[in-house]
Amino acid sequence: MVAAETEVHDMIRGAVRDISAEFDRAYWREHVDEKRFPEEYWRELADNGWLGVAIPEEYGGEGMGMLEMSMVIEELARGGGQGGIIYILTPVFGGIGITRHGTEEQKEHYLPAIANGNVRFCMGLTEPRAGTNTLNIDTSAERDGDSFVVDGEKTFISSVETADEMLLVARTSEFDPSNPTHGVTMFLVPDPSERDGVSTSVLDTAVPWFEDQYHVTFDGLRVPADRTLGPVDEGLRLLFDTLNTERIAGAASALGGGLRAVDLAVEYAKDRRVFDQPIGAHQGIQHPLADSYAKLLAARQLVYDAADKWDRGENCGMEANAAKLLASEFSTEAASRAVQTHGGNGFTREYEVYDIWQNARVTQTVPVSNEMAKNYIAEHHLGLPRSY
Repeated sequence: MVAAETEVHDMIRGAVRDISAEFDRAYWREHVDEKRFPEEYWRELADNGWLGVAIPEEYGGEGMGMLEMSMVIEELARGGGQGGIIYILTPVFGGIGITRHGTEEQKEHYLPAIANGNVRFCMGLTEPRAGTNTLNIDTSAERDGDSFVVDGEKTFISSVETADEMLLVARTSEFDPSNPTHGVTMFLVPDPSERDGVSTSVLDTAVPWFEDQYHVTFDGLRVPADRTLGPVDEGLRLLFDTLNTERIAGAASALGGGLRAVDLAVEYAKDRRVFDQPIGAHQGIQHPLADSYAKLLAARQLVYDAADKWDRGENCGMEANAAKLLASEFSTEAASRAVQTHGGNGFTREYEVYDIWQNARVTQTVPVSNEMAKNYIAEHHLGLPRSY
């Protein structure tokens, strides 16, 4: 179990809360409505060192770990808007992925730029036929001299239009059932939305985000052979190495969103008066919020345990999946209760709680469905037969 929080952790929380407080509900509503990247917010995170919290100091980062990153994400989400969501793609898949698997040249090129906010990543993994089952990816990359030629399609890809780099996952060898993780390679593709051989179309989604989701088609995209991340054909093994960090980060974001929902519901319940007393004086309001708060604090401990084990190089699969499962479910429940506390106001744009509920509900499905998290726990920790 992770040790008690330190003075450094208290400092992290306070500093991140201060940044979040500078960007109010109106700021985020404007950026969501206009589908505009929150440049000012991103710059504040970069200038104060939070984008590089888990990047080694020799590459311009703060040299901390996944535990501290989880705290940052939690507090950003608890601060409102899209704070937790904005953080995951670049510092996790870009920063942690390159820190662990990049060449020295790649580390020197990318990591300082991630830490100072000058490079943003998107992730090209999900396909129409390969969501949870990553082994089914059809996008191919065939060697042609000193390049690979990529053909295929990806779907539900976030941030393509604002990304400086795409971490693209493609098959470079035929699928071998006897060695299923072999044959896939990760590529670093610069300026993905502006390259020949790449076309994009916006998916019509209903979630209130500042960014669109894209369907991306590759038709003869040429990627230099020296832009692979890790060895050719070993990309899935390396990708799986970082998936636990994505689940931890996603859990931290869900956790922060759930705590914000409780914060807003408590504030409203103190101020809203019916029959000459605050509605928060009634146990019908108090008990659901108290229950959600207790559940979220329990989920927080799992998030921190998972992050701490990852930092110590231990297998954190159980904790990461359990944290993702519980944080997403408890967050959704807390947001639903916050909407109920607000009554009709809970469904208006003036109040934030319905947006929180929509974002929380998404975390039950991404980055991996809760059913798959349960499958992992059942198979790997309860010893039950594989179910799929």
